[in-house]
Amino acid sequence: MFLTPPEAYDGGELLVEDTYGVHSIKLAAGDMVIYPATSLHRVTPVTRGARVSSFFWIERMVRDDARRALLFDMDMGILRISRDAPGHPSLTSLTGVYHNLLRMWADA
Repeated sequence: MFLTPPEAYDGGELLVEDTYGVHSIKLAAGDMVIYPATSLHRVTPVTRGARVSSFFWIERMVRDDARRALLFDMDMGILRISRDAPGHPSLTSLTGVYHNLLRMWADA
């Protein structure tokens, strides 16, 4: 989380490297960026002012990327059915399957 406004300092960009290249990030005070811990990252030198920020780690309930993708796709499908056919009988069973998979795959 960026705690100093970007105009208060020069340099200090957060550089995050992922599959698509290196991204330079310098956000407004109070804004934050979330990226996988597996991404290489560094901060460029501050040449004027002071850069104050805060960082922390979060842990995913479901560690496996493929399982998270399946849960996301199922959740999006459930939301579409809820929107397009409210009260459809399949919603209850699909929601139950979603929650059972989440319980099975989540780290305790």
